[in-house]
Amino acid sequence: MCEKRFENQVVMITGAGGGIGRATAENFAKEGAILALTDVDERGLEDLVSSLKRQETLVTSYRMDVTKEEEIKQVVGAILKDFGKIDILVNNAGVSTMNWFWELTEEEWDFNMNVNAKGVWLVTKHVAPHMIQRKKGKIVNIASMAAKIGAPLLAHYSASKFAVVGFTQAAAKELAPYGINVNAVCPGFVKTPMQDREVVWEAKLRNIDDPEEVRNEYIAQTPLGRLCYPEDVARVVLFLASEDAGFMTGQAINVTGGVCMH
Repeated sequence: MCEKRFENQVVMITGAGGGIGRATAENFAKEGAILALTDVDERGLEDLVSSLKRQETLVTSYRMDVTKEEEIKQVVGAILKDFGKIDILVNNAGVSTMNWFWELTEEEWDFNMNVNAKGVWLVTKHVAPHMIQRKKGKIVNIASMAAKIGAPLLAHYSASKFAVVGFTQAAAKELAPYGINVNAVCPGFVKTPMQDREVVWEAKLRNIDDPEEVRNEYIAQTPLGRLCYPEDVARVVLFLASEDAGFMTGQAINVTGGVCMH
């Protein structure tokens, strides 16, 4: 029987209820992981947990808002009580809105910053001490291609994702003495419900009648000639969480089909 890379390892994933988070959870499950899944989307989380339990995966779910420090403390404590450890943390929870930067509201700016940047810091803040104590752990943060190439209509989102890469590098240096690897993944144009919303928003802002024209533009910009899928991203997350990436830390790996090459 093929050895499973993450047998008996406890993996905490934020924003696990859909998109990249769901694909990542499913891939970890296939590799024998024990899953501690969090999201504010309780319906999506419940659907995923039901699906994974049918596959006899050991999985528990926790409602958690990554912008609420007290909730995070409670959930991390509950996971440690339930499983005794957290081997891998995947900071996946993220949001987006779209607007010309001069028309952004302060609420839009804060919403993106609080979930995408502050949320990564807060969750890592409360998981890291446990990993430090054990002198081992893997942390993978989901950033974005927009963390390397400023994206029009997404100035606030780009700023929040640039922050994720900066935090990843700083945390990698601080945690390296404890044997903890911290890396990020930068997905490109990913086919998710978030993208389905974004192509509608972008079409409206650019006065394009058919949102599918926007999606076709994304494909045209991609050298490998298709959209990115959650599964593409999940496979790289698992690589970074595995011993195969044991000598990698502070990296921001592109999964963009060639749109971004730096």
